[in-house]
Amino acid sequence: MKYLVLLLIVLAGIWWIRQQHKPDQTSSQKSGPQVMVPCTHCGTHVPEDDAIRSAKGLYCSTAHRDSHEG
Repeated sequence: MKYLVLLLIVLAGIWWIRQQHKPDQTSSQKSGPQVMVPCTHCGTHVPEDDAIRSAKGLYCSTAHRDSHEG
């Protein structure tokens, strides 16, 4: 009997841990497709929201922005 109670406690603990680590579906996913823009330096396409903006274009990283703009 004590093993059955111990098993139930372990299973409840596993269930509780999995519930705590479940990602929030509404905040982690953006609705609809994202606009992809090419990096001015290397041409790699990145989501427009993640692109580094400057007066001379859009870049995939600050290193490419600094390299291209000198």
